[in-house]
Amino acid sequence: MIAPINIILLFGRKSYIKTAFIIFILVLFVTHKCDADKSYKIVVMPFRDYAQINMEEMVPDILRSTLKQTGYFEPVDREIIYENIASMIPSDMIKIDNVKKGIDGSWTADQVDLMSRLDTKKVQRFSKNMKADYALKGNISLIGSSLRIDAEIIGVKAKKTLGFVTVEGNLEELSSNILNELSFKITNFCRNLNAYDDALSIIGLYNQGQYTFDVSEKKLKEILLITNDAVGIRASLMVLYLSKIRKGEDNLLEDKVIVEGVMILRHLDQNFEQKVLEVFSTSGFDPFDEVAKIFHKRGDNHKAAEIYKKTISVYPMNIAGHYKDLGLLYLEDGSEDEAIDAFVKSLDANQGDYEVNLILVSMYKKRNRPNKVREHLEKCIRNARNIDEIKLVKKMIDELKD
Repeated sequence: MIAPINIILLFGRKSYIKTAFIIFILVLFVTHKCDADKSYKIVVMPFRDYAQINMEEMVPDILRSTLKQTGYFEPVDREIIYENIASMIPSDMIKIDNVKKGIDGSWTADQVDLMSRLDTKKVQRFSKNMKADYALKGNISLIGSSLRIDAEIIGVKAKKTLGFVTVEGNLEELSSNILNELSFKITNFCRNLNAYDDALSIIGLYNQGQYTFDVSEKKLKEILLITNDAVGIRASLMVLYLSKIRKGEDNLLEDKVIVEGVMILRHLDQNFEQKVLEVFSTSGFDPFDEVAKIFHKRGDNHKAAEIYKKTISVYPMNIAGHYKDLGLLYLEDGSEDEAIDAFVKSLDANQGDYEVNLILVSMYKKRNRPNKVREHLEKCIRNARNIDEIKLVKKMIDELKD
């Protein structure tokens, strides 16, 4: 319990604090440069003021300003929230017959306090009607001489509380530090939740020509920091580099592709991440094949083969293709036994590969294994893609009979 003299001193600072709030908003508005293009609509409800310092509206007002300045959120104006809440929420839900403005057009303290008491479910339903992505409600309290603000982040589409963030500090720091920190925590929490969707959006905007490469890389690296080096965001960076390379050879970017690819493979070896699969499957790239091809182009078949082997063990996509390419590397290096083993495993995953069957025909013919030659010629006939391939295989079958 705070001492009476301290309460009087704190309350005596109200006018100072409100003035500081206004100055803080102006400074933010002038100095902050908004960099994001995608924003999420958020409803910030009045906070319940257990501290009784008349900040139930002031704190949300400042939060709306600071959240808007991040460029990540589109806060709904206080007036719009108040105008809609009476018509959208039935009186029996908030236990008041008619929510009206005061005589001077303002909302009464009791009415504001009533809105601050709405539970999560009611706030979610109200925010859904306003087509918001998130809603925010919270409490203001004093613990000794320390001010504490707790904010509950509600996912409107998820229909549940996504998480909580808390800040503490001196009352004098309410405008300069505490609310700035709270806004930062809320933004990072939501950016973390939306990281993969945002990353895919950045790649899409780059491919559409709306973002430059430099801007796209900068934004993805910012998300990477927020998400604590999330492997799915690294996958997005890798896709960005591959997209740039597709437009023209770039040795520096090839090095970056190798770095990201190797790091992702190491991560997948320890813990498979479904988001990596989602990012790559929507990109049109076989990313690890691209890494192996870079090594092959540089004359390092050993590293290329290692990439394929690691990829096969941790990444469940295009296994047949990776075994096929691994076999071609072995064949190029003269390692025929390893090549045959890789080609056979490729066919285990995809028996209909005409080219692999034809390669095995040649290799088994060289080793004088007619039964194996005949087996793969028959598979070639079944999987030939055009009349010329059929004629070639029939000719080889006739030669085998002779």
